[in-house]
Amino acid sequence: MSASDPLRLAPGIRRLRPDDHFMVLSETDASPMHVGALILLDVAADQQDDVAAALRRQFADRLPATPLLVRLHEAPDGYDSDVWADVARADLDNLIAVEPHDGEWSETDLYAAVARLNMRRLDLSGPPFAVHIFERLADGGSALYLKMHHSVADGIGFQTVMRLLSDAAPPTTARFADARLPEPEKWREKADARFAAEADLRAEQSARRKEALAALEVHKGDREPTPEFALSGPTSAERRYATISLPLARVKAVGKAVDATINDIFLALASTALRNYLIETDALPDAPLVVNSARSYRRAEHGDFGNRIVALHPHLATHLADPVERLRAIQSSMAAEMRRTPHDEALLDAAEKLYGARDRRAAFADRLAGGKRLIPGNLTLSNVPGPAEPRSYAGFTQRHNHPVPIIGSGRFLNITSRRSGDNLDMGVIADAAKVADVNRIAQLFMAALDELESIA
Repeated sequence: MSASDPLRLAPGIRRLRPDDHFMVLSETDASPMHVGALILLDVAADQQDDVAAALRRQFADRLPATPLLVRLHEAPDGYDSDVWADVARADLDNLIAVEPHDGEWSETDLYAAVARLNMRRLDLSGPPFAVHIFERLADGGSALYLKMHHSVADGIGFQTVMRLLSDAAPPTTARFADARLPEPEKWREKADARFAAEADLRAEQSARRKEALAALEVHKGDREPTPEFALSGPTSAERRYATISLPLARVKAVGKAVDATINDIFLALASTALRNYLIETDALPDAPLVVNSARSYRRAEHGDFGNRIVALHPHLATHLADPVERLRAIQSSMAAEMRRTPHDEALLDAAEKLYGARDRRAAFADRLAGGKRLIPGNLTLSNVPGPAEPRSYAGFTQRHNHPVPIIGSGRFLNITSRRSGDNLDMGVIADAAKVADVNRIAQLFMAALDELESIA
Protein backbone atom coordinates (compact mmCIF):
# COMPACT_ATOMS: atom_id res chain seq x y z
CA MET A 1 0.00 0.00 0.00
CA SER A 2 1.59 3.25 -1.09
CA ALA A 3 1.82 6.43 0.99
CA SER A 4 -0.24 8.18 -1.72
CA ASP A 5 -3.20 5.82 -1.21
CA PRO A 6 -6.07 8.13 -0.11
CA LEU A 7 -7.67 5.31 1.88
CA ARG A 8 -4.59 4.91 4.07
CA LEU A 9 -4.94 7.14 7.13
CA ALA A 10 -1.95 5.77 9.07
CA PRO A 11 -0.03 2.48 9.35
CA GLY A 12 -2.61 -0.25 9.80
CA ILE A 13 -5.53 2.20 9.50
CA ARG A 14 -7.63 2.11 6.33
CA ARG A 15 -10.62 4.26 5.45
CA LEU A 16 -13.90 2.82 4.19
CA ARG A 17 -15.12 3.99 0.81
CA PRO A 18 -18.70 5.34 0.71
CA ASP A 19 -19.82 2.08 -0.99
CA ASP A 20 -18.43 0.08 1.95
CA HIS A 21 -19.98 2.46 4.47
CA PHE A 22 -23.34 1.82 2.79
CA MET A 23 -23.10 -1.81 3.94
CA VAL A 24 -22.74 -0.68 7.57
CA LEU A 25 -25.50 1.91 7.43
CA SER A 26 -28.08 -0.18 5.55
CA GLU A 27 -27.93 -2.98 8.13
CA THR A 28 -30.93 -3.61 10.38
CA ASP A 29 -31.93 -6.40 12.76
CA ALA A 30 -34.24 -7.68 10.00
CA SER A 31 -31.55 -7.39 7.31
CA PRO A 32 -28.01 -8.09 8.59
CA MET A 33 -25.31 -7.30 6.05
CA HIS A 34 -22.78 -10.06 5.65
CA VAL A 35 -21.39 -12.48 3.07
CA GLY A 36 -21.33 -16.12 4.09
CA ALA A 37 -20.64 -19.72 3.18
CA LEU A 38 -21.69 -23.10 4.54
CA ILE A 39 -18.70 -25.33 3.83
CA LEU A 40 -19.08 -29.09 4.10
CA LEU A 41 -15.82 -30.87 4.93
CA ASP A 42 -14.64 -34.46 4.75
CA VAL A 43 -13.72 -35.18 8.36
CA ALA A 44 -13.23 -38.71 9.69
CA ALA A 45 -15.36 -39.66 12.69
CA ASP A 46 -12.31 -39.94 14.96
CA GLN A 47 -11.25 -36.37 14.04
CA GLN A 48 -14.58 -34.59 14.51
CA ASP A 49 -13.88 -33.70 18.15
CA ASP A 50 -10.71 -31.89 17.03
CA VAL A 51 -12.04 -30.05 13.98
CA ALA A 52 -12.68 -26.76 15.82
CA ALA A 53 -9.20 -26.67 17.34
CA ALA A 54 -7.65 -27.49 13.96
CA LEU A 55 -9.58 -24.68 12.27
CA ARG A 56 -8.61 -22.20 15.01
CA ARG A 57 -4.94 -23.02 14.41
CA GLN A 58 -5.47 -22.74 10.65
CA PHE A 59 -7.10 -19.32 10.92
CA ALA A 60 -4.67 -18.00 13.54
CA ASP A 61 -1.83 -18.65 11.10
CA ARG A 62 -3.58 -16.97 8.15
CA LEU A 63 -5.84 -14.18 9.43
CA PRO A 64 -3.10 -11.49 9.31
CA ALA A 65 -3.04 -11.87 5.50
CA THR A 66 -6.77 -11.13 5.29
CA PRO A 67 -8.79 -7.94 5.93
CA LEU A 68 -10.57 -9.65 8.86
CA LEU A 69 -8.16 -8.91 11.70
CA VAL A 70 -9.51 -5.39 12.25
CA ARG A 71 -12.09 -3.37 14.16
CA LEU A 72 -14.25 -0.44 13.03
CA HIS A 73 -13.83 3.13 14.31
CA GLU A 74 -15.80 6.26 13.50
CA ALA A 75 -13.97 9.46 12.65
CA PRO A 76 -14.41 12.24 15.21
CA ASP A 77 -17.68 14.09 14.44
CA GLY A 78 -17.98 12.12 11.18
CA TYR A 79 -15.57 14.61 9.61
CA ASP A 80 -13.63 11.90 7.72
CA SER A 81 -14.48 8.34 6.66
CA ASP A 82 -14.92 5.56 9.19
CA VAL A 83 -11.84 3.32 9.34
CA TRP A 84 -10.73 -0.27 9.80
CA ALA A 85 -7.89 -0.48 12.33
CA ASP A 86 -5.64 -3.55 12.43
CA VAL A 87 -5.61 -5.61 15.61
CA ALA A 88 -2.86 -8.01 16.58
CA ARG A 89 -5.01 -10.84 17.91
CA ALA A 90 -8.56 -12.07 18.04
CA ASP A 91 -10.43 -14.24 20.55
CA LEU A 92 -10.72 -17.26 18.30
CA ASP A 93 -12.32 -19.39 21.00
CA ASN A 94 -15.38 -17.14 20.69
CA LEU A 95 -15.10 -16.20 17.01
CA ILE A 96 -14.75 -19.85 15.95
CA ALA A 97 -17.31 -21.62 18.10
CA VAL A 98 -18.77 -25.12 18.15
CA GLU A 99 -22.56 -25.13 17.90
CA PRO A 100 -23.93 -27.35 20.67
CA HIS A 101 -26.17 -30.21 19.61
CA ASP A 102 -27.29 -33.59 20.94
CA GLY A 103 -26.03 -36.21 18.53
CA GLU A 104 -25.49 -35.72 14.82
CA TRP A 105 -26.76 -32.76 12.82
CA SER A 106 -29.50 -33.75 10.40
CA GLU A 107 -29.81 -31.63 7.27
CA THR A 108 -33.04 -30.14 8.62
CA ASP A 109 -31.46 -29.14 11.93
CA LEU A 110 -28.32 -27.85 10.21
CA TYR A 111 -30.26 -25.60 7.85
CA ALA A 112 -32.48 -24.32 10.68
CA ALA A 113 -29.37 -23.42 12.69
CA VAL A 114 -27.79 -21.65 9.72
CA ALA A 115 -31.00 -19.68 9.13
CA ARG A 116 -31.04 -18.60 12.78
CA LEU A 117 -27.33 -17.71 12.86
CA ASN A 118 -27.71 -15.78 9.61
CA MET A 119 -29.78 -13.22 11.53
CA ARG A 120 -27.15 -12.65 14.22
CA ARG A 121 -25.45 -9.32 13.50
CA LEU A 122 -21.67 -9.09 13.68
CA ASP A 123 -20.07 -6.87 16.30
CA LEU A 124 -17.86 -4.44 14.36
CA SER A 125 -16.07 -3.28 17.51
CA GLY A 126 -14.09 -6.49 17.00
CA PRO A 127 -13.03 -8.57 13.98
CA PRO A 128 -15.93 -8.50 11.47
CA PHE A 129 -16.44 -12.24 11.07
CA ALA A 130 -17.72 -15.32 12.86
CA VAL A 131 -17.34 -19.07 12.29
CA HIS A 132 -19.83 -21.65 13.54
CA ILE A 133 -18.67 -25.27 13.65
CA PHE A 134 -21.00 -28.26 13.26
CA GLU A 135 -18.87 -31.18 14.37
CA ARG A 136 -20.94 -34.21 13.37
CA LEU A 137 -23.20 -34.34 10.35
CA ALA A 138 -25.67 -37.20 9.92
CA ASP A 139 -24.38 -37.70 6.36
CA GLY A 140 -20.78 -37.80 7.59
CA GLY A 141 -18.11 -35.15 7.94
CA SER A 142 -18.32 -31.73 9.55
CA ALA A 143 -19.37 -28.24 8.46
CA LEU A 144 -18.43 -24.66 9.11
CA TYR A 145 -20.53 -21.57 8.51
CA LEU A 146 -18.32 -18.52 8.04
CA LYS A 147 -19.79 -15.05 7.66
CA MET A 148 -17.94 -11.78 7.06
CA HIS A 149 -19.43 -8.30 7.18
CA HIS A 150 -20.32 -7.00 3.72
CA SER A 151 -18.49 -3.72 4.41
CA VAL A 152 -15.20 -5.66 4.26
CA ALA A 153 -15.68 -7.01 0.74
CA ASP A 154 -18.21 -8.10 -1.86
CA GLY A 155 -18.81 -11.69 -2.98
CA ILE A 156 -15.68 -11.81 -5.13
CA GLY A 157 -13.54 -10.37 -2.35
CA PHE A 158 -15.05 -12.95 0.00
CA GLN A 159 -13.73 -15.75 -2.21
CA THR A 160 -10.26 -14.22 -1.97
CA VAL A 161 -10.59 -14.22 1.82
CA MET A 162 -11.60 -17.89 1.78
CA ARG A 163 -8.62 -18.76 -0.39
CA LEU A 164 -6.28 -16.95 2.01
CA LEU A 165 -7.73 -18.95 4.91
CA SER A 166 -7.46 -22.28 3.08
CA ASP A 167 -4.56 -24.69 2.66
CA ALA A 168 -3.86 -23.03 -0.70
CA ALA A 169 -2.29 -20.10 1.20
CA PRO A 170 0.78 -20.37 3.42
CA PRO A 171 0.87 -19.22 7.04
CA THR A 172 1.75 -15.55 7.43
CA THR A 173 3.70 -13.45 9.90
CA ALA A 174 1.86 -12.68 13.13
CA ARG A 175 1.15 -9.13 14.25
CA PHE A 176 2.53 -7.95 17.57
CA ALA A 177 0.61 -4.74 18.25
CA ASP A 178 -2.70 -3.08 17.42
CA ALA A 179 -2.62 -0.16 14.99
CA ARG A 180 -2.87 3.25 16.70
CA LEU A 181 -5.43 5.83 15.65
CA PRO A 182 -4.19 9.40 15.20
CA GLU A 183 -5.21 11.90 17.86
CA PRO A 184 -8.35 13.81 16.81
CA GLU A 185 -6.44 16.97 15.89
CA LYS A 186 -3.91 15.03 13.82
CA TRP A 187 -6.71 13.02 12.20
CA ARG A 188 -8.44 16.23 11.16
CA GLU A 189 -5.21 17.56 9.68
CA LYS A 190 -4.78 14.38 7.65
CA ALA A 191 -8.41 14.57 6.51
CA ASP A 192 -8.03 18.21 5.44
CA ALA A 193 -4.93 17.28 3.44
CA ARG A 194 -6.83 14.42 1.80
CA PHE A 195 -9.84 16.56 0.90
CA ALA A 196 -7.58 19.27 -0.55
CA ALA A 197 -5.64 16.71 -2.62
CA GLU A 198 -8.87 15.19 -3.96
CA ALA A 199 -10.65 18.46 -4.82
CA ASP A 200 -9.97 18.13 -8.55
CA LEU A 201 -10.95 14.45 -8.48
CA ARG A 202 -14.28 15.25 -6.83
CA ALA A 203 -14.96 17.91 -9.46
CA GLU A 204 -14.16 15.43 -12.27
CA GLN A 205 -16.36 12.78 -10.69
CA SER A 206 -19.20 15.29 -10.30
CA ALA A 207 -18.97 16.16 -13.98
CA ARG A 208 -18.99 12.47 -14.93
CA ARG A 209 -22.05 11.87 -12.77
CA LYS A 210 -23.90 14.69 -14.52
CA GLU A 211 -22.96 13.19 -17.89
CA ALA A 212 -24.09 9.75 -16.69
CA LEU A 213 -27.45 11.08 -15.50
CA ALA A 214 -27.97 12.71 -18.89
CA ALA A 215 -26.99 9.49 -20.68
CA LEU A 216 -29.39 7.45 -18.53
CA GLU A 217 -32.30 9.52 -19.81
CA VAL A 218 -32.08 7.46 -23.00
CA HIS A 219 -32.71 4.31 -20.94
CA LYS A 220 -35.82 5.59 -19.18
CA GLY A 221 -38.56 3.03 -19.62
CA ASP A 222 -36.11 0.17 -20.23
CA ARG A 223 -36.77 -1.29 -16.79
CA GLU A 224 -39.88 -3.04 -15.66
CA PRO A 225 -41.17 -1.53 -12.40
CA THR A 226 -40.89 -3.69 -9.28
CA PRO A 227 -44.39 -5.13 -8.79
CA GLU A 228 -46.21 -5.03 -5.48
CA PHE A 229 -47.79 -8.40 -4.69
CA ALA A 230 -48.51 -10.82 -1.87
CA LEU A 231 -44.81 -11.27 -0.89
CA SER A 232 -43.97 -7.55 -0.95
CA GLY A 233 -43.61 -5.41 2.14
CA PRO A 234 -41.12 -5.10 5.02
CA THR A 235 -38.78 -8.02 5.60
CA SER A 236 -39.22 -9.98 8.82
CA ALA A 237 -36.45 -11.09 11.18
CA GLU A 238 -36.96 -14.82 10.51
CA ARG A 239 -35.37 -16.96 7.80
CA ARG A 240 -35.57 -20.37 6.15
CA TYR A 241 -32.57 -21.89 4.37
CA ALA A 242 -32.02 -24.61 1.75
CA THR A 243 -29.27 -25.61 -0.67
CA ILE A 244 -28.97 -26.72 -4.27
CA SER A 245 -26.01 -28.40 -5.97
CA LEU A 246 -25.97 -28.86 -9.75
CA PRO A 247 -23.25 -30.38 -11.92
CA LEU A 248 -21.60 -27.53 -13.77
CA ALA A 249 -21.30 -29.70 -16.91
CA ARG A 250 -25.10 -30.07 -17.12
CA VAL A 251 -25.63 -26.30 -16.88
CA LYS A 252 -22.94 -25.62 -19.49
CA ALA A 253 -24.42 -28.18 -21.88
CA VAL A 254 -27.90 -26.69 -21.62
CA GLY A 255 -26.48 -23.21 -22.12
CA LYS A 256 -24.64 -24.29 -25.25
CA ALA A 257 -27.77 -25.95 -26.62
CA VAL A 258 -29.98 -22.88 -26.17
CA ASP A 259 -27.31 -20.21 -26.88
CA ALA A 260 -27.18 -18.90 -23.31
CA THR A 261 -24.53 -18.14 -20.70
CA ILE A 262 -24.34 -19.88 -17.32
CA ASN A 263 -25.80 -16.73 -15.76
CA ASP A 264 -28.66 -16.73 -18.28
CA ILE A 265 -29.47 -20.33 -17.35
CA PHE A 266 -29.24 -19.53 -13.63
CA LEU A 267 -31.76 -16.70 -14.01
CA ALA A 268 -34.03 -18.82 -16.21
CA LEU A 269 -34.08 -21.69 -13.71
CA ALA A 270 -34.91 -19.25 -10.90
CA SER A 271 -37.67 -17.76 -13.06
CA THR A 272 -39.25 -21.15 -13.72
CA ALA A 273 -38.99 -22.19 -10.07
CA LEU A 274 -40.53 -18.96 -8.80
CA ARG A 275 -43.27 -18.89 -11.41
CA ASN A 276 -44.29 -22.44 -10.50
CA TYR A 277 -44.03 -21.81 -6.75
CA LEU A 278 -46.15 -18.65 -6.97
CA ILE A 279 -48.73 -20.45 -9.10
CA GLU A 280 -48.90 -23.22 -6.47
CA THR A 281 -49.38 -20.65 -3.69
CA ASP A 282 -51.80 -18.51 -5.73
CA ALA A 283 -49.49 -15.49 -5.49
CA LEU A 284 -48.14 -14.98 -9.04
CA PRO A 285 -48.41 -11.29 -10.00
CA ASP A 286 -49.47 -10.25 -13.50
CA ALA A 287 -46.27 -8.23 -13.92
CA PRO A 288 -42.85 -9.97 -14.00
CA LEU A 289 -40.77 -10.21 -10.84
CA VAL A 290 -37.77 -7.89 -10.81
CA VAL A 291 -34.34 -8.94 -9.56
CA ASN A 292 -31.76 -7.12 -7.55
CA SER A 293 -28.44 -8.47 -8.80
CA ALA A 294 -24.96 -7.06 -9.30
CA ARG A 295 -22.03 -6.87 -11.68
CA SER A 296 -18.47 -6.55 -10.45
CA TYR A 297 -16.46 -3.66 -11.86
CA ARG A 298 -13.34 -4.56 -9.86
CA ARG A 299 -10.11 -3.75 -11.66
CA ALA A 300 -6.50 -4.37 -10.67
CA GLU A 301 -6.08 -0.85 -9.27
CA HIS A 302 -9.02 -1.42 -6.92
CA GLY A 303 -7.27 -4.17 -4.95
CA ASP A 304 -8.88 -7.38 -3.70
CA PHE A 305 -11.27 -6.09 -1.06
CA GLY A 306 -14.01 -3.56 -0.47
CA ASN A 307 -17.17 -3.40 -2.57
CA ARG A 308 -16.91 -2.82 -6.30
CA ILE A 309 -20.36 -3.78 -7.56
CA VAL A 310 -23.01 -2.02 -9.59
CA ALA A 311 -26.65 -3.04 -9.26
CA LEU A 312 -28.56 -4.77 -12.05
CA HIS A 313 -32.35 -5.02 -12.08
CA PRO A 314 -33.49 -7.35 -14.91
CA HIS A 315 -36.95 -8.84 -14.81
CA LEU A 316 -37.57 -12.60 -14.73
CA ALA A 317 -40.41 -12.75 -17.28
CA THR A 318 -42.48 -14.72 -14.77
CA HIS A 319 -45.60 -13.57 -16.64
CA LEU A 320 -44.64 -15.78 -19.62
CA ALA A 321 -45.59 -19.47 -19.64
CA ASP A 322 -43.13 -20.80 -22.24
CA PRO A 323 -39.67 -21.45 -20.69
CA VAL A 324 -37.71 -20.64 -23.85
CA GLU A 325 -39.67 -17.46 -24.45
CA ARG A 326 -39.00 -16.59 -20.82
CA LEU A 327 -35.26 -17.22 -21.28
CA ARG A 328 -35.12 -14.90 -24.31
CA ALA A 329 -37.02 -12.18 -22.43
CA ILE A 330 -34.59 -12.47 -19.51
CA GLN A 331 -31.62 -12.23 -21.88
CA SER A 332 -33.13 -9.12 -23.46
CA SER A 333 -33.78 -7.51 -20.08
CA MET A 334 -30.24 -8.29 -18.88
CA ALA A 335 -28.78 -6.87 -22.11
CA ALA A 336 -30.65 -3.63 -21.44
CA GLU A 337 -29.21 -3.56 -17.91
CA MET A 338 -25.69 -4.10 -19.20
CA ARG A 339 -26.05 -1.17 -21.61
CA ARG A 340 -26.67 1.19 -18.73
CA THR A 341 -24.08 -0.16 -16.25
CA PRO A 342 -21.18 2.09 -17.37
CA HIS A 343 -23.35 5.08 -16.48
CA ASP A 344 -24.46 3.51 -13.19
CA GLU A 345 -20.81 2.84 -12.38
CA ALA A 346 -20.02 6.54 -12.90
CA LEU A 347 -22.76 7.41 -10.42
CA LEU A 348 -21.07 5.23 -7.79
CA ASP A 349 -17.60 6.63 -8.41
CA ALA A 350 -17.47 9.18 -5.62
CA ALA A 351 -14.54 10.16 -3.43
CA GLU A 352 -15.26 11.01 0.19
CA LYS A 353 -16.41 14.51 1.03
CA LEU A 354 -16.18 16.67 4.14
CA TYR A 355 -18.55 15.27 6.81
CA GLY A 356 -19.63 12.59 4.34
CA ALA A 357 -19.79 9.88 7.01
CA ARG A 358 -21.91 12.05 9.31
CA ASP A 359 -24.31 13.01 6.51
CA ARG A 360 -24.72 9.40 5.35
CA ARG A 361 -25.57 8.28 8.88
CA ALA A 362 -28.32 10.89 9.11
CA ALA A 363 -29.68 10.07 5.64
CA PHE A 364 -29.84 6.33 6.26
CA ALA A 365 -31.58 6.73 9.60
CA ASP A 366 -34.52 8.22 7.68
CA ARG A 367 -34.38 5.85 4.69
CA LEU A 368 -34.43 2.68 6.79
CA ALA A 369 -37.52 3.64 8.77
CA GLY A 370 -40.27 1.08 8.15
CA GLY A 371 -38.08 -1.60 6.54
CA LYS A 372 -39.01 -0.72 2.96
CA ARG A 373 -36.93 -1.40 -0.15
CA LEU A 374 -33.93 0.87 -0.65
CA ILE A 375 -33.45 -0.09 -4.31
CA PRO A 376 -35.57 -1.95 -6.92
CA GLY A 377 -36.15 -5.70 -6.85
CA ASN A 378 -38.52 -8.23 -5.32
CA LEU A 379 -35.69 -10.69 -4.70
CA THR A 380 -31.93 -11.08 -5.12
CA LEU A 381 -30.21 -13.48 -7.52
CA SER A 382 -26.41 -13.63 -7.63
CA ASN A 383 -24.01 -15.83 -9.56
CA VAL A 384 -20.48 -15.29 -8.27
CA PRO A 385 -17.16 -16.96 -9.12
CA GLY A 386 -15.81 -19.76 -6.97
CA PRO A 387 -12.80 -22.07 -7.03
CA ALA A 388 -12.53 -24.54 -9.91
CA GLU A 389 -9.74 -26.40 -8.13
CA PRO A 390 -10.13 -28.64 -5.04
CA ARG A 391 -9.89 -26.78 -1.74
CA SER A 392 -9.19 -27.82 1.83
CA TYR A 393 -8.94 -26.26 5.28
CA ALA A 394 -6.57 -27.64 7.96
CA GLY A 395 -6.21 -30.72 5.79
CA PHE A 396 -9.96 -31.37 5.56
CA THR A 397 -11.20 -31.52 1.96
CA GLN A 398 -14.09 -29.26 1.01
CA ARG A 399 -17.06 -31.19 -0.39
CA HIS A 400 -19.40 -28.27 -0.98
CA ASN A 401 -19.28 -24.47 -0.65
CA HIS A 402 -22.87 -23.28 -0.38
CA PRO A 403 -23.47 -19.53 -0.14
CA VAL A 404 -25.46 -18.29 2.85
CA PRO A 405 -26.90 -15.09 1.39
CA ILE A 406 -28.82 -12.22 2.95
CA ILE A 407 -32.15 -10.59 2.16
CA GLY A 408 -32.16 -6.83 1.71
CA SER A 409 -34.94 -4.69 3.15
CA GLY A 410 -38.29 -5.24 1.44
CA ARG A 411 -37.39 -8.47 -0.39
CA PHE A 412 -38.55 -12.03 0.19
CA LEU A 413 -35.79 -14.28 -1.21
CA ASN A 414 -32.15 -14.59 -2.21
CA ILE A 415 -30.65 -17.38 -4.31
CA THR A 416 -26.89 -17.16 -4.70
CA SER A 417 -24.81 -19.52 -6.84
CA ARG A 418 -21.08 -20.15 -6.51
CA ARG A 419 -18.82 -22.55 -8.34
CA SER A 420 -17.26 -25.26 -6.18
CA GLY A 421 -15.07 -27.57 -8.24
CA ASP A 422 -17.31 -29.42 -10.67
CA ASN A 423 -20.54 -28.14 -9.14
CA LEU A 424 -22.60 -25.00 -8.91
CA ASP A 425 -23.40 -24.85 -5.19
CA MET A 426 -26.27 -22.58 -4.22
CA GLY A 427 -27.84 -21.21 -1.10
CA VAL A 428 -31.51 -20.30 -0.95
CA ILE A 429 -32.65 -18.06 1.89
CA ALA A 430 -36.20 -16.84 2.34
CA ASP A 431 -38.15 -14.54 4.61
CA ALA A 432 -39.93 -17.10 6.81
CA ALA A 433 -42.93 -14.78 7.22
CA LYS A 434 -43.49 -14.82 3.44
CA VAL A 435 -42.23 -18.23 2.27
CA ALA A 436 -43.53 -21.25 4.15
CA ASP A 437 -41.49 -23.88 2.26
CA VAL A 438 -38.10 -22.81 0.94
CA ASN A 439 -37.26 -26.45 0.14
CA ARG A 440 -40.08 -26.43 -2.40
CA ILE A 441 -38.41 -23.53 -4.24
CA ALA A 442 -35.13 -25.50 -4.25
CA GLN A 443 -36.93 -28.58 -5.63
CA LEU A 444 -38.61 -26.54 -8.35
CA PHE A 445 -35.25 -24.98 -9.27
CA MET A 446 -33.73 -28.42 -9.85
CA ALA A 447 -36.81 -29.56 -11.76
CA ALA A 448 -36.49 -26.48 -13.98
CA LEU A 449 -33.08 -27.75 -15.18
CA ASP A 450 -34.65 -31.10 -16.08
CA GLU A 451 -37.32 -29.27 -18.07
CA LEU A 452 -34.86 -27.05 -19.91
CA GLU A 453 -32.67 -30.07 -20.72
CA SER A 454 -35.64 -31.87 -22.24
CA ILE A 455 -36.46 -28.84 -24.41
CA ALA A 456 -32.82 -28.35 -25.43
